[in-house]
Amino acid sequence: MEIPYYPGCTLKIKAMALDQSTVAAFGALGVSLKELPRWTCCGAVYPLTAKKIAGLAAPIRILREAKMMGSDTVVTACAFCYNVLKRANKDFAADPLRKKRINAYLADDVRVDEATGEKIREWPEYAGAEDVKVLHLLELLRDRIGFQKIPVRKPLGGLRVAPYYGCQLVRPRKDHQDVEQPQFFEELLSALGAAPIRCITKLRCCGASLIVTNRKAALAMVHTLLQDAVDHRAEVIATVCPLCQINLECYQNQANREFGTKLSVPVLYFTQLMGLALGIPPKRLGFGREIVSIPRTLLHGEKKEVAAHAR
Repeated sequence: MEIPYYPGCTLKIKAMALDQSTVAAFGALGVSLKELPRWTCCGAVYPLTAKKIAGLAAPIRILREAKMMGSDTVVTACAFCYNVLKRANKDFAADPLRKKRINAYLADDVRVDEATGEKIREWPEYAGAEDVKVLHLLELLRDRIGFQKIPVRKPLGGLRVAPYYGCQLVRPRKDHQDVEQPQFFEELLSALGAAPIRCITKLRCCGASLIVTNRKAALAMVHTLLQDAVDHRAEVIATVCPLCQINLECYQNQANREFGTKLSVPVLYFTQLMGLALGIPPKRLGFGREIVSIPRTLLHGEKKEVAAHAR
């Protein structure tokens, strides 16, 4: 399988381990992720000003790049990028006038023919979801590969993992999807040999960029999520979002100082756990940059008693 891949800005700067583990893990599954050749920032936050088209130009341009690669699908690893691209795709197609204006706005974009080096200004119009479908990597695993078909070589040995969806992945609601109690992340972890625990905060916001504008409020949100994981005896938190990973790991010490606690929970990307289960060496998965140390048994593949799912 070959599919266009949109990494997004954070994966090339602060979350290189997510990009590295994504490419390695999916490569082991026979999935070739082809990075979009001219990708730009998606905007990170979905623009809510409906009368202005500039906010939608960036995500639509990204989707048009995927179409130009000859695919009807683009995948991303970042929950924020996924949310922006998914919503932009839907809203763009729902408004004919906005569609016309954005296509006109992007018409002057210049691309270069890779074979000849010639500058080309002729772009096909982008139609929306009927042209390109946006999938998060978890959806690709669930819907096109199948969790049970993952060739696990080194099961995670009952590792107690708190699956953290965050607030961007399941909302807004998709067709027939449970946004209150989703289970597909837990299903993946179980297929990898882990023991997913049932944290009640798995869909709450981590504070995201609020850490910049209102640090005290953001640290309270981070502390709540960490405390819930500790209360349920999680050994690791697994996340699908680079911003969530940064908040939950990098600000643990600050959250502890703010609330007088000593919480210490490793925060890994789901692709890192999947890569370990596939037998990929830790260095190829971006391990080694952690702030919070991870269980020795996880990296060295030592056996531990397989636990049942948390009660």
